Amino acid sequence: MSRASRSDGVLTRARILEAAGTLIAKQGFAQTTSKQVASAADVDLAAINYHFNGRDGLYLAVLSEAHQYYLDGTELRSLLESTLAPDEKLEAFLEICLPRRAEQNSWHGCVYTRELLSPSPLFNDFMQTEGMGKRQTMLKLISQIAELPEDDPLVLPCFLSIVGPCMMLMVTGKFTFSPINTLADTMSHAELVAYFKKYSLAGLRSFK
Repeated sequence: MSRASRSDGVLTRARILEAAGTLIAKQGFAQTTSKQVASAADVDLAAINYHFNGRDGLYLAVLSEAHQYYLDGTELRSLLESTLAPDEKLEAFLEICLPRRAEQNSWHGCVYTRELLSPSPLFNDFMQTEGMGKRQTMLKLISQIAELPEDDPLVLPCFLSIVGPCMMLMVTGKFTFSPINTLADTMSHAELVAYFKKYSLAGLRSFK
């Protein structure tokens, strides 16, 4: 296969993925057909089967893209392996996890919010594969930040206490009249990171 053909294939795949993400964000996976995606991407229907092995494979790729948009697995692993102090790791972790105002209108957040509020049959498949790896990395990170052994039963509640508000900001920020929008308008991303760092460290240190 020529370099030009490979390049065209990558572009076609990206165009299909973008079209699918945009449609699914608006109307949900159940209401989005392969035919609609092909039309929006201006490709033949067969291209979806070629690049994604069908509609389910396409949606798993959309979920992967949405999850990666908010939680970069490589970035998380690099942070885990870094020599930063625990409080510095927490700040860096929050920088990764707290959604920015500019991200609120992306299809990635809308797709992921739909899955959190009304999971599709494929969401569990995703969480058992790619999602599981990121979850394990984050749990190890939290154990380092909290300075607790990885098998300590407190690690999971600490994980939920830190990640929970980040997910709440992402999900409720999608609603026009959410008080979260007011918060996002009055506090910058840096201010939110600083607040949640102070809040989280106070909770973690109470276990010492």
